[in-house]
Amino acid sequence: MGTFCMKLNEKAAVVLKRAEELAKSNGVRFQHNGRSGSFSHLGVKGAFTINKNVVEVKYTKPVFISESMVEKQIKQILG
Repeated sequence: MGTFCMKLNEKAAVVLKRAEELAKSNGVRFQHNGRSGSFSHLGVKGAFTINKNVVEVKYTKPVFISESMVEKQIKQILG
């Protein structure tokens, strides 16, 4: 399991709206309640929580996908 935190540069609602749009256009299952949520795509599954302006992400992935690749993609969606 991988875990990382990142600082949000915008309000959570703005980040989540953009993430929803990107996820939908890329076939990613993405659900949230405004403060926490989950996602899955191509064997990568994860969950996130937002506390103030920091998001904590926990995920699992297939062995053939590198952690750095997964984290880069998630950060692009949430960044």
